[in-house]
Amino acid sequence: MRTPVFFIGEKLSGKTRQWLQKHQIQYIEQAFLRTEYKKPNRSFFGTVARQSKQWVVTSTYSAHWLVRFAAQLGLTPTDRLYCWSEKQAEILQKLELPVFVSSFSNSNELAEKVIVQNQGETILFLHGDKLYNDISSVFDSSGLQYSELEVYKNTPIEKFVSGIFDAYLFFSPNSIENYKASGNFPHPNSLILANENSTARAAWRVFTNKVYLSPEQEELSFVQYSIARWMDENK
Repeated sequence: MRTPVFFIGEKLSGKTRQWLQKHQIQYIEQAFLRTEYKKPNRSFFGTVARQSKQWVVTSTYSAHWLVRFAAQLGLTPTDRLYCWSEKQAEILQKLELPVFVSSFSNSNELAEKVIVQNQGETILFLHGDKLYNDISSVFDSSGLQYSELEVYKNTPIEKFVSGIFDAYLFFSPNSIENYKASGNFPHPNSLILANENSTARAAWRVFTNKVYLSPEQEELSFVQYSIARWMDENK
């Protein structure tokens, strides 16, 4: 079997790079987003500092924001954290608070878990400048009061990618949109691998390639699954 080359549409963690290098996998990584974190609104967080809170997180960026600014947010020992991936949970565990993980991309399951477990706590939903889930609509239909907080912004990075790759790995709808907006197109015979439902839907919408939705969302597991899937397709 010839040696494949993979395109990865995100800057990888050191752990994932080490695994790829150890197994002599050829790859190119390129992020199409620059993340800018917003500073906490101190006056707002001052009003909820002594209250028990339920924090709802649906991206690794939101998880990193919560950990980064934790000292300014008035966290209490009774606060609880809700997310929908093991990668987010791993980041949030640094806060040493209870973490509840729901199925990835299942907005209803995550929101309903918050609603069922709510005992009068303040609900804080952290997100970026673009939303790709229905968390807000589920909360709205429940009649439960909550606060929606934009904590980061993703700015597109234009980058033309030369070369033909055997498979393309994407981690978000934004990455796909900005990849295409930069004038890029995957080779028609290459596989597209997506790490969650909204990413797969974006790929199906703009590409004619065969698209696979990974059952693994954590970064290294997703990369490992994608490589194994390509190998399986090309035996």
